[in-house]
Amino acid sequence: MKSVKVSAILAVLLLSVFLGFGTMLPTTSSAPQDQVIVFNFGANYEPPPVGHFNYFAPGNLPWVFDLVMTPLTHYFQANGTYVPGVAKNWSLSDDYMVFKLELRKGVKWHDGTELTAKDVIATWYCLYLRKDRPWKFIKNITVVDDYHLIFYMKEPNDYVPFYVLWHYILVPYKQYGQFAERVLEKIRQGYDIFTNPSEFEDIRKDLMDYRPDQLIGYGPYKVKSVTESMIILEKFKDFWNGEPPIDEIHIQRTTSSDVYWALLLDGKIDWYWGTPTPEQLEELMKRPWVGTVKIRRPLGPCLYFNKRVYPLSLKEVRQAFAYAINRTELAWVEFPIGGIPEEYIIGFSNYYLDRYINKTFFEQYLKQFRYEYNPAKAEEILQSLGFKKGADGIYVTPNGTKLEFELLVDGWLKPETCEVLAAQLEKVGIKINIRTMETGAYWASDGPFYQGRYDIGVGVFASPGFSFDEYYVKYNKLYPGHGFPELQRVPWSDKPVNVTDLAWKIPLYPAKLSREEYYNIFATLAYITGDQVPVLPLFTRPVIIAFNKEKFAGWPDPEEEYAYWAGLASYAAHGLSYLFRWNMLKPIIQLEISVEPSEGGTTNPAPGTYKYTRGETVTIKATPASGYNFEKWIVDGKEAGKTPTLTITMDNSHVVKAVFAKQRPPVELYAGVVIAIIVIVVIAFYMLRRRTCLLYTSPSPRDLSTSRMPSSA
Repeated sequence: MKSVKVSAILAVLLLSVFLGFGTMLPTTSSAPQDQVIVFNFGANYEPPPVGHFNYFAPGNLPWVFDLVMTPLTHYFQANGTYVPGVAKNWSLSDDYMVFKLELRKGVKWHDGTELTAKDVIATWYCLYLRKDRPWKFIKNITVVDDYHLIFYMKEPNDYVPFYVLWHYILVPYKQYGQFAERVLEKIRQGYDIFTNPSEFEDIRKDLMDYRPDQLIGYGPYKVKSVTESMIILEKFKDFWNGEPPIDEIHIQRTTSSDVYWALLLDGKIDWYWGTPTPEQLEELMKRPWVGTVKIRRPLGPCLYFNKRVYPLSLKEVRQAFAYAINRTELAWVEFPIGGIPEEYIIGFSNYYLDRYINKTFFEQYLKQFRYEYNPAKAEEILQSLGFKKGADGIYVTPNGTKLEFELLVDGWLKPETCEVLAAQLEKVGIKINIRTMETGAYWASDGPFYQGRYDIGVGVFASPGFSFDEYYVKYNKLYPGHGFPELQRVPWSDKPVNVTDLAWKIPLYPAKLSREEYYNIFATLAYITGDQVPVLPLFTRPVIIAFNKEKFAGWPDPEEEYAYWAGLASYAAHGLSYLFRWNMLKPIIQLEISVEPSEGGTTNPAPGTYKYTRGETVTIKATPASGYNFEKWIVDGKEAGKTPTLTITMDNSHVVKAVFAKQRPPVELYAGVVIAIIVIVVIAFYMLRRRTCLLYTSPSPRDLSTSRMPSSA
């Protein structure tokens, strides 16, 4: 009986082998966890309560507003075009007196409320409290309905639309409406902040002291948390332009340049905008993840001479300064990777020279204001004034005034650069004593620079429109500034020109000025600045932009879209936010493809690891090898279909496995084999049983022998 059981078991096992049960092997695959894609910035900031969310008050948190609030459009500075965003449409009347603005419907604040015209009102009447420049031209703002507003002008200009569409963001009426309503009530009572500033002082103070407990924005990201080490922004899924493909933005607090640079070189910061040392740049370029663009920032430091201080009041002394200072040396001390010295001293960055100045005019009137480094020429000028050197080598005027001045500076010049500047001037008999101030105190409206409490002060220059407004309006008219006389002479006119009046007119182009008149103003003020040297522009800054090209795709091609990168010379945060607001910047994620068993077949794309941008759709086709069949897909450890073609969306990184199995014999063969096995089993069973029966029915030898013996009876 035992033999029968053994035979049956063997038969069943044999049948299992033929049916292919032994070809099935267990499969395992580890599924990746849901990924949180993070973009990393580095910034030095003061955590709350010092750092805060009030857009209008100094000391608010950096980088946050351009990603949480955002401008209403994107402005391409290279060609002066706007891309509609929260601002859907706008128009400026032919007489430049009426600017109409239409907001996009359905734009949500992060608290779920809709952005409307009331938020524009809250923003612009808070800006009124700061006397921001557009209010020189704005008469009033009228709300038509929730999505339409009209800005009425005091005089024609093309200045206000730029500030509305690009320069400023919006703040919520829910938080700031309280201040706007108080301002409007004062205006209804007949008060004007430019003529009655004291009437608004209590509102202004309350606004400056206001500290919102949260930052409510309408941009692609909202504030998740703020700590001493990091600000975390998370994507706003209801963003008007679609859910952002990057989950979070981390702004890591970097309290020193060394900390920042170490994080950058380790690939823990994905974006850099700045001017590194040559050694830092060399190390940065070795990193495989780095893509770089080099641009020129046409903005830099200039020296303001206070004309109320003798002998700086003398044109010749200021010209002596211009010859005594080696601007090339200063540029390379400040920016060792290649600072750009100003070749011609005409008041604005030479970057704009060919754009605004006629070549003939330049050759005739401006070329002479090169002021090449010439210490001998500087001393010659001073001696022609009757100045003589004292025992210490410093010149003294005929009335006994020593050429010793204080240089007041904030962060626009490094200490090393100031020391080199002092050494250059001392070579020609001029002594300067350097006094450094904290930036906020230096640039405060009641501070020393605005109020003209300096001998020589470090200011800023850039484009002609910006620069001449700074010199001849802001710091010479609105504030005491440097005391430069408004009436000046030019060689092509018998009548004096008023520099402040000319500078006031610049924003009127093209509303009230033709292009020719506009350029003539620049030419006139350039000549006066070069001839009189009320300010001395020094150099501009080279900027290296580095970005992580291995983690993120969508960066504009530096070769084809340099205009985009050049626009980041100013408004760098505004400009970069464009890539986030239009979902152009997307994370690069991995797709890992494998087959099982390795000889069972292949896939298209072939097995391996691939990189895609988030949101891409990938189609994979499985092809079995000879003797194998495709069985199923396993995606991230789970079965995902049994057809040979798989389509997968790259929402996260994925691990895909194509599983193949050996081909089984045809059904007919299975049937034949099964019948044969059954026959064999039956025959074996029959033979074994017959043999067993014979053993039980045949007589034993003893029985046979007994039967043959005769009976004893």
